[in-house]
Amino acid sequence: MRADGFTLLEAVIATAILATGLASLAQIAALSTRATNAAAARSVATLLAIDKLEQLRALQWTVDRAGMPASDAGLATSPGDALDRDADGFVDHPPGATRRWSIQPLPPYAADALVLQVRVIAGGQDVRLVTVRARRAN
Repeated sequence: MRADGFTLLEAVIATAILATGLASLAQIAALSTRATNAAAARSVATLLAIDKLEQLRALQWTVDRAGMPASDAGLATSPGDALDRDADGFVDHPPGATRRWSIQPLPPYAADALVLQVRVIAGGQDVRLVTVRARRAN
């Protein structure tokens, strides 16, 4: 290095280091944006799944005063592959998403317990939630 400034070689090396650093920052920013978008899509899909599970859990699934099962028609058993295809009565399409659900009796307690499953595909995300619903007496 000369006393009155940088040599051409030093300036080229400094520019290369700066360009490499800026390219790395741009790549990190792009990855961060992609991760943020994926997280937002997963959040939307999860909220849609929770909403459907709450709708299903709100349907009547009880025993009347005479001891007979009383249930809402919305809790009818679904086809076995309802989570993998659009089965009539077990799918809807909120904006930008496909939401499917499955209702199956719980094998050892088929008359008194249901397995409720919801699958939401939205924004490249695939979210699945499962719960068990037990019949309750009035």
